[in-house]
Amino acid sequence: MRRVVLALLFVLCAGCDEELDPPEIWIDISPVNLGVHSIASDAGPYHFDLQLINSGEERLVLESVTYRGDQNCAFTFEGPDLWEMGENESSFIRGWYEPVVAGDDQIAMDIVSNADNFPTLVVPICGRAVPPGTEDADLPDCQVPPPDQPDCESP
Repeated sequence: MRRVVLALLFVLCAGCDEELDPPEIWIDISPVNLGVHSIASDAGPYHFDLQLINSGEERLVLESVTYRGDQNCAFTFEGPDLWEMGENESSFIRGWYEPVVAGDDQIAMDIVSNADNFPTLVVPICGRAVPPGTEDADLPDCQVPPPDQPDCESP
């Protein structure tokens, strides 16, 4: 009986000394350039999804997801749908862009996690709002807003 127990312990711990790869966070798109959109009231919000992926073997834990620099109150977000992800698992953040004034809109999404590669992942998100009927407008240039840029005052 003793040999069976020792053999079983050896089999169970054969991989015990292997270290797992630490969690790594990746996003499917960065920067997120939403393009040019009309400020026409009947246009409705532009919907987009962002996918976060854990490429490590250890569990990825999102600690916080915050946004800064939305001066025109043009962005709204929901999620992430998962705050913890195993190996190769994904989590989604849903976003809406609904500009109300013409011009460029810039925002930064800051994701804090236990990821080995980016403990704080900063994702620039931008869009350009144009008056109704505008036919030709250049794409916006996504930049991370400065840390002191004020956010909008939501009603």
